[in-house]
Amino acid sequence: MRLSLDSLDDDTLLGVFSALTVPDVLNLRQTCRRLLAFSSQKIVWQNIGSSQILQQGIPFSRKPLWSFSVRDLEDRVCRAYHLGKSWKASSITFRASGFTASRGGPIQDIYFIPGYDRRWLITVSQNIWSIITLWDRRNLKRVTSWCPQEAVFSALAVNMSEDCEAALAVSLHRYDSVVVEILAITSTAPDSPPGFKCIARLDTLRQPIAMCGSLLALADDESETIIWNWKTQEYAVLQSPVDADLWRNKCTQVVFAYKTVLVIRARSVHAFAEPKLAPHPNTFIHHPYAQSTFGWVDGIFVSVPPSSPEDPTGIEGQPLSILVRTKNDDPWSSTFKMQLWTLSSVTPSCDTTVDGPRYHFPPSMTTEIVTPRRGALRCTDMVLGPYGTAVWVQPEDYSVAGLISSNVHLQHMPVPQSHETLIAAAFPGLLNSQDESQVKSSWKNHGKDWTCLDYDEERGCVALGSAAGAVTILDI
Repeated sequence: MRLSLDSLDDDTLLGVFSALTVPDVLNLRQTCRRLLAFSSQKIVWQNIGSSQILQQGIPFSRKPLWSFSVRDLEDRVCRAYHLGKSWKASSITFRASGFTASRGGPIQDIYFIPGYDRRWLITVSQNIWSIITLWDRRNLKRVTSWCPQEAVFSALAVNMSEDCEAALAVSLHRYDSVVVEILAITSTAPDSPPGFKCIARLDTLRQPIAMCGSLLALADDESETIIWNWKTQEYAVLQSPVDADLWRNKCTQVVFAYKTVLVIRARSVHAFAEPKLAPHPNTFIHHPYAQSTFGWVDGIFVSVPPSSPEDPTGIEGQPLSILVRTKNDDPWSSTFKMQLWTLSSVTPSCDTTVDGPRYHFPPSMTTEIVTPRRGALRCTDMVLGPYGTAVWVQPEDYSVAGLISSNVHLQHMPVPQSHETLIAAAFPGLLNSQDESQVKSSWKNHGKDWTCLDYDEERGCVALGSAAGAVTILDI
């Protein structure tokens, strides 16, 4: 007697579906009504998401699978499956779209908003006064703008937590004051469009660097970093050593790792034990338990690893990755390097103290990519995702363009045209099983100079702002 799939009991059928790939499930559901109905159950997509997405190290939300609706979970799993296949292939292809975000000047900053179902993208521009514009990622339409009267923005930090009411923190400079405001994206009525709403503020000259839930990191350009809980009004002071060789040691990133806060400045990384916050005047000054310097570099970016399927909220025992763009003191060199460093974690033991070190210093270099071009960049941003994929802008090749003026009366000499290029690479790790880094794609900029970029690894999407006020969206 021959059995057909639609005659199997539900438990057996669930096991069959769990062993199929995403394309197989989508094809199979078209064969009969029962399989269509069965494949639309949440348990089916939870099993597929666990076995084919999370356990395969493909970028996905840190929220538990059960927290999504059936339709949303199916869409996310299908998109993640496509993203994983693209990254594991020999090369990836970007699908480009774009829009004009500013007609009066360049795009100064661009950010994806992690919360709010990842619907929003914001751009920062300036005419007379600074302005933040909210865009809908689905149709690239303007939603709303926020432009405080007679104010200029000096810094902005986006909340990396998806479940917090606060979306970003902005430092506003007016002629008589400097204040940091915490903004939420909210609607006044169910059917009204969302807008920005100030939910907290702090008078301070320090600039917002990073935001995670109710914690906001603010820093100066010398040595001091403040961790402030804007809900409880408690804070702690992190004091980095003063570098006598640097007159301006700008803080570029603050990372909330496991039981550790990493403060990244111009050339160095400082590790602090997770501080205890207290209200004024009971605040303590904390000093780093370790630090490391990378010498003369052009940028440092630290990435926290993704949560494991077994522990969706924990990152204990996992190493951190550090992406470094090096400089070369040889003026005739035509290359620079993108280096990946690993900061390994301290093995947990019964002797480990509560406030003891959680990571081994100094970090060790894992691999590097030598880029064939060296030149000036207006967009020096680079992003390393938790799963080991990274994007950055490579300068146009000045060795073949711009050295001979068109006014010089010499024999005709054709000069190749050069463009700055977006590079997408996969470093050894979850999406690259090779021992060496792999450049997966390069996208040439045929327009004006790029000024800023952001990268959403979970969605496989890059956003770039330009000097002409245009925004380019690249989707994998």
